[in-house]
Amino acid sequence: MKRLLFIVGLFFCCISLQAEKRALIIGIGAYPDVDYGWPVIHGDNDIVFAKTMLVANGFKAGNIDTLRNEQATSHAIGEAFIKLIATAKTNDVVYIHFSGHGQQITDLDGDEKDGYDEAWVAYDALQEPTPNYHGEHHITDDQLNAWLKQLRQKVGTNGRIIVVSDACHSGTSTRDITEPTEIRGAHSKFELNGIKHPYKEQRTIEWVSISACADNECNRQHRLSDGKQCGSLTYALYLLRDNLSTIVADQLSALLNKTINELVKRPQTPLVELPDTNNQYLFE
Repeated sequence: MKRLLFIVGLFFCCISLQAEKRALIIGIGAYPDVDYGWPVIHGDNDIVFAKTMLVANGFKAGNIDTLRNEQATSHAIGEAFIKLIATAKTNDVVYIHFSGHGQQITDLDGDEKDGYDEAWVAYDALQEPTPNYHGEHHITDDQLNAWLKQLRQKVGTNGRIIVVSDACHSGTSTRDITEPTEIRGAHSKFELNGIKHPYKEQRTIEWVSISACADNECNRQHRLSDGKQCGSLTYALYLLRDNLSTIVADQLSALLNKTINELVKRPQTPLVELPDTNNQYLFE
């Protein structure tokens, strides 16, 4: 009897230690109107496409958290990351997706060659500094790096972390009023005063990072047949969903490039950055 109980206990222990697939999807389309300066885009429409893509690749709906529009404040995004870090286990696959505005913000710690950090624009972030706002609600790549480092420690070297940014961080990006497809991003940089440290080498990436466009390009949205718009990168991943389990991560760049350019009909170069030793499938 004791032997049977030991075997049963070991069985359930093994189940509890099995790797899981977990995800956080953030989609912001309508930012606050008063004093914030952000044009309406359609990042919230991306949530359903990202979630459908994930479910098709073995993610359980219960393991996918979402933040939509006013839910996606900087505090709520931070809390969602804390939850993700707390629940992540060894060998887990963790997918993080942001669809919304992006902006470059003055880099003060010297890790950016051009002098600017890239940042996700949370729902409560302002487009320009004010006497009472100095970028506290911008989610900078430095902050993301800190969270992702903690995630890496939890999932271990064999765990998988994928970060998708369907935003635009280029300071040269503009929204052309004659263009029927909105651009995600700000026309200006968020300039901060402070002591800037000399440039140092960038950190080695420890996760798969997928961005919608190069720094000097615009991230154009895709217009669906019903007139609604969504992110070109998000929709490209959605279209490729049935093949993502068989695509080696370092082959993904060419496929995304082809798919996105067919969608937006203009040059746009998605960027896929991989860890040095990466040669695995995207979601495995």
